[in-house]
Amino acid sequence: MLNFAIVLPNLNQSRFLTTALESLRHQSVPFHLAVMDAGSTDGFDEAIHSYADIITYLRSEPDKGQASAIQEGMGVVSGDIVAWLNADDYYFPGTLDRVAEHFANNPDVDVVYGDAVHVTADGLFISYFPAIQKFREKDLWHSCFICQPACFVRRSAYEEAGKINTALRYTMDWDLWCRLSQSGAKFKYVHELLACVRYYPGTKTLSCDSRRYSEIWRIGRKYGRSILPLSLLGFFRFDLSMKQHKTPSQKIGLWAFDSLRGLKRKLFFRQYAEKESIKPIHGFHRWEPTVNPSCIIHIPWYNDRKWKRLNLVVDPGKSAYRVTINDGVPQILMPKGDRLLVDVPVLKGPSRKISIESMTGQEWKLLEFSCELQDPSNA
Repeated sequence: MLNFAIVLPNLNQSRFLTTALESLRHQSVPFHLAVMDAGSTDGFDEAIHSYADIITYLRSEPDKGQASAIQEGMGVVSGDIVAWLNADDYYFPGTLDRVAEHFANNPDVDVVYGDAVHVTADGLFISYFPAIQKFREKDLWHSCFICQPACFVRRSAYEEAGKINTALRYTMDWDLWCRLSQSGAKFKYVHELLACVRYYPGTKTLSCDSRRYSEIWRIGRKYGRSILPLSLLGFFRFDLSMKQHKTPSQKIGLWAFDSLRGLKRKLFFRQYAEKESIKPIHGFHRWEPTVNPSCIIHIPWYNDRKWKRLNLVVDPGKSAYRVTINDGVPQILMPKGDRLLVDVPVLKGPSRKISIESMTGQEWKLLEFSCELQDPSNA
């Protein structure tokens, strides 16, 4: 049976760490876990105390950065398939089981990657990872369509490609995918939800750090051989779209990007229509919160606190919607203003499936997904 080498780098993210570790508890296949802590001072010891039985190797001291920690961790734990899971991200239940099955059934495949969900700091739905597509090498040079925590690599291919580049801070994952492709690795995309990625103020992606864009520029120049890597504009647009609190200038910039994108799609509709990347994901349009007319939201929930009521901001807010949670009894609801208030039944297990459908069959938007939790004393 195939087994996994998972590296979990961490620095002062103990408030998220237990969710990442709990998601590993919900895997059935063998794995070896290296927790590479860079000397956290936020209650790290307490966070990992209950998970000592699943941690193969633990190091907690200042290091040379995330990429260096990942490379070190890969070297100290064994496993046929390698991956890393940032402390603020986490897996769906059974992710490693499904990935192992794909590798076992496809012995010529070196890289398996799948779908991911963007969630808030509290683990609530924002969107599906929009860039995902079937593997095309020429597209990879211009777009990182592989979501890092939802990607798994055979160790032999990882080592042949030269391992992770420890000089990079923001794009070591994309750089690795490019080198894997150059070395002849075979990629397989599976249309299955494998991981959750948190987006909140303080993440590296939302920092808009100039070094991030410098590294993106480098990849376009090195692998895409582009003199002017225009893909940088797409990354900047995505970063703006994920910011919860935008300045007036950022709102104008995002509007300008979207207007140009809309014009480009009208001029080159046939080319876009032929690409896998414009197909909806579980009912959601790519790159925007538009649904036509129904969608399904999948997220895991490893928090002990139970859901009490969903608060969904929808547009338009003057028509009825059918909402079903975990295939239970559908609720037909009219928004109060622009908000759908959905009472949540008692749910068991970590899987959450929320189906939402416009009763008029028209296109609509899900602008916010939030949840009221039960008081712990009443749970």
